[in-house]
Amino acid sequence: MKSTLERLGAAQTALVLDHCFFGALALRLAVREAPAKVKTMGTDGRSLFYNPEYVKTVDDEELLGLWAHEVMHPAMQHHTRRENRDPELWNQAGDYEINPILVKAGFKLPNGALIDPRFDGMSVDQIYAVLEREQAQQQPQGGGQGDGDAEDDGDGQGGGAPGEVLDAPELSQDEAEWQVAVNQAANLAKMMGKMPAGMASIVEKATRPRIDWRAILRRFVQENAKADYSWKMPNRRYIAQGIYLPEIRSEEMPPIANFVDTSASTLGVRGKFIAEMQSIAEECQPESTLVVHCDAAVAKVETFERGEPIDIKQWAGNGGTLFHPPFEYMEREGIEPACAIYLTDGYGRFPEQPPSYPVLWVMTTDVVAPWGETVKIAE
Repeated sequence: MKSTLERLGAAQTALVLDHCFFGALALRLAVREAPAKVKTMGTDGRSLFYNPEYVKTVDDEELLGLWAHEVMHPAMQHHTRRENRDPELWNQAGDYEINPILVKAGFKLPNGALIDPRFDGMSVDQIYAVLEREQAQQQPQGGGQGDGDAEDDGDGQGGGAPGEVLDAPELSQDEAEWQVAVNQAANLAKMMGKMPAGMASIVEKATRPRIDWRAILRRFVQENAKADYSWKMPNRRYIAQGIYLPEIRSEEMPPIANFVDTSASTLGVRGKFIAEMQSIAEECQPESTLVVHCDAAVAKVETFERGEPIDIKQWAGNGGTLFHPPFEYMEREGIEPACAIYLTDGYGRFPEQPPSYPVLWVMTTDVVAPWGETVKIAE
């Protein structure tokens, strides 16, 4: 009878010979016995971790599928992109994204593998938003889930689903290396005529350059500021680097409007969004910064004057999503902002016509607004 390591080695070899796209990527992973917290198999993009007792419960075909499963997590950058999102939900969302791909490629997955037709073709970010919204709806009022896997560092799966993804040791380096590796594996598979059907679009998605949403946000606001550049006040963001650039000082800039979709899907990113808006407000010095809490209606409006910290004590709303109310509020109140930034998951009904002022949609999903400019915060 083969040992666990021999079975894992044989499965890796089978991937190289019969599924060269996945095999080329599998060769990047060192095979190591898992720490106690990994209940099945897992990867951080550097190693394939295995629980010996779990491996005994799967047959050789399922072990092959698990190898491919683990390879696809870093191939799709699941190990570098979790940020502050819930580890267990992130694992589930990643599984729902990659498992249908593996089934279509002819792999057999163990019992308990997460597959749901409603998530076919959706990105991990979109799936996560759905799972998070559903979890919030199911959670009892005033209740909680206890500590759970909140401290698991991205390794908990929940529900016994096989195959896990852990956070990468070095996020930016690992992301860049895996983008190159996926391209190389795809080119090899094409040369050998063994590229799985439908994988071309998946490879394109996995290797797409990430957009720095903060840079887009800053550029958008500055383009719409009536700015006066002053060398008397150097830009503090660059002084530490020994670079002296003029500070933007504007006495003319109208208010900046921030519309925040307060549905559950934006909960994890509101903090860094507001922090970035605080930084921009300090640079551009608008007359005021408005924060409009909205779901299916405007729930609350807070106005922060020039120089006042944007300090949100409590968010209001958390219902369904419509995009009309904030724009209607601005028109009703006669407020003409320099620009508006709308943080949302994009799942709602858009107004047919844009307002007279520029709008930047900061999405937590892959949704693209029908007008205005769109950037994805998750990337």
